Amino acid sequence: MKSKMSAHEFEIMYDKYKKYGGNMLDIIYEDRNMIVVNKPAGQLVQSGRSFELDLTSEVLNYRREKGEEAYAAVINRLDRPVSGLVLFAKNKKEASRLSSLMQEEGFCKQYYAVCCGKLPDKNGEFVDYLLKDGKNNVSKVVKEGTAGAKYAKLLYETLKEIEKDDKVYTLVKVTLITGRHHQIRVQFAHRNHPLLGDTKYGDERFNNEIALCAAFLSVDGHEYSIEPSWQF
Repeated sequence: MKSKMSAHEFEIMYDKYKKYGGNMLDIIYEDRNMIVVNKPAGQLVQSGRSFELDLTSEVLNYRREKGEEAYAAVINRLDRPVSGLVLFAKNKKEASRLSSLMQEEGFCKQYYAVCCGKLPDKNGEFVDYLLKDGKNNVSKVVKEGTAGAKYAKLLYETLKEIEKDDKVYTLVKVTLITGRHHQIRVQFAHRNHPLLGDTKYGDERFNNEIALCAAFLSVDGHEYSIEPSWQF
């Protein structure tokens, strides 16, 4: 049975449609094999709900309107409350190539994030083992050797520290070495530095999004970048 769209949900979708002048996609780069899109916070990359305008559906509709094959394979995913760059392959051959490239040095993902508190070191790395709880859509840090746990590593660089409303926040640039479920969110929260707005892992609400943006993507030596939608 298909879910029906509420009046409120329709208004949100229509307002977004008008905002982008009839084309909701914010396309950063496109060629015959791939397309890089800036995903807004709050939108799913893929959705099983018929009324929800997910990013993949937008890319498919965009390609249909251009008279192209309606194919779009997601190469890197972002959580719903996270904004930033998402890469799609436009054919099966490129999807296979890019998926393999993700495991190599030819693919680099960097994020801007604001975490709560002051980090003990200006620059550093987090290495953990993460266990995903699919039923509750959360992950947690566990001991090495735990059944089902996956190795997770990231690097961070402190860009600036901010004092706001008697609280201290830190703006960081994060480089993902591995790509695990909620990895950045979990690893920072585990060290008592949850990301600003991440209610799932310990912080208060922030403009209905998390201060986490996939701002930089490097593929085959070509670099694509954006600025975060949030200002801090």
